[in-house]
Amino acid sequence: MMNMKAIYKQMKSYLWLVYIISLPLLSSCTEDTTIATSNSTPVPVIYGAITDHNVRQQIDLSSSTGYFDKSQNKRISNATVTLQEDTVGITHSYTLAQDSVGSGIYMTANPVAGRPGWKYKLTVNMDFNQDGTPEMYMAECTMPQKLNVDSVNVTKMKEASYTVYSLNISAQDPGNEKNYYFCKYSVNDSLHNEISKYIVFDDIGLDGMYVKNLAIWHFFDKSNKSKFSDQDADEMVFLSGGDKINAEVSNITKGYSDFIVSCQNQKDGSNPFFGGPPANIPTNISNGARGYFTAYATSSAKCVVPTHFTAN
Repeated sequence: MMNMKAIYKQMKSYLWLVYIISLPLLSSCTEDTTIATSNSTPVPVIYGAITDHNVRQQIDLSSSTGYFDKSQNKRISNATVTLQEDTVGITHSYTLAQDSVGSGIYMTANPVAGRPGWKYKLTVNMDFNQDGTPEMYMAECTMPQKLNVDSVNVTKMKEASYTVYSLNISAQDPGNEKNYYFCKYSVNDSLHNEISKYIVFDDIGLDGMYVKNLAIWHFFDKSNKSKFSDQDADEMVFLSGGDKINAEVSNITKGYSDFIVSCQNQKDGSNPFFGGPPANIPTNISNGARGYFTAYATSSAKCVVPTHFTAN
């Protein structure tokens, strides 16, 4: 029988970053950083991802605040943001511009689709410390090969007094080396895109195998919501029979996996829109900045939550 407290401990992850992250990331090298949690000096926070979706790719720029500072993070304008992609003998460069004045969100002028195996380099020039001389911040990443998910399904189980749903995937593991994955999902077209909701797992013991109905996460039924405190319930995702699930699974590097897990393991964060970056969160951004830059390809599959319990 599953230990329900252990399951909930896994499910109760906290987003403790300078803002809710809306895209995922990766890198060939990372650095562990420690930032004081009291009266922290503001630092640039650079966040972005290149995906294989044909969309206007975006980079978010903001400034961290002190741990106890409840003011909203300042968005960074007047930066020069460039993106370069390289494959065999071919280089493309893009200059990103803010989508609206003061938003701090910089986007490619036109839709761009990233490709597995291609290398990406991000360069941000800005005068963050306002000394009259712009500083340069850089990060590089390579988009991993896509994990092709054949299907997803949900099974309904009874555990003690709880009704639990298991989210399962079927896919061919690439093999050759240890792989890391993350999954983000929507329920009835509502996307849970906070890093606290990301599902992270790896292929230990599954290297090169075809995996059928691998359980990657568990949810509680909405009827169990009253069994948790209001604060805990607000952080959780509950399911009901008939709900429609869309799961997006991506192959990521260990560096990005560590980044997500480190964010989720921070237990004492305040409102995720506030506060400086927590201690020991990995970053691949140079020159003392924080955040992450990555590239990834997604594989999606849909299913419907069953109304009946799964037979043993």
